[in-house]
Amino acid sequence: MEISNHHERFVAATPERVAAAIADFDAIWPTQIAPAPRQLKRCLYDAGPMLWEEVDRPGAARAFRVIWPQWLQGEHWFELELVDGGTRLRHIVKGQALGKYEAVWSERIEPMHERVLEALLDNVEAAVPAEGSIESRMSAPN
Repeated sequence: MEISNHHERFVAATPERVAAAIADFDAIWPTQIAPAPRQLKRCLYDAGPMLWEEVDRPGAARAFRVIWPQWLQGEHWFELELVDGGTRLRHIVKGQALGKYEAVWSERIEPMHERVLEALLDNVEAAVPAEGSIESRMSAPN
């Protein structure tokens, strides 16, 4: 079964500020829903039912490949696009679920992914004050 999933949010800040936010899962992950991925090694993350390897992907601010379980094959990544007034932040999943993981993806992983990603994007918006706001002016170097 092919997997394709897309979430998008406008953030009223520069791509550099949004990139800094998504670089820190501990700060933006909605732990009230699920534990944050735990870094095991330099580029390896324990994400509960999956093991992710952080990879380079052209055009992505951050990208991961699912390396376990073998029945769930795919990648997911964050893209940042400079737009008028801020940044368009996208999270994209592409891959395939094989065998029993078709049902596992559809019934368990995808619904949880939907909740986590929407909450994560809410957290990014909250973590990155809009350019020109009082918060961003107070944190700017003098």
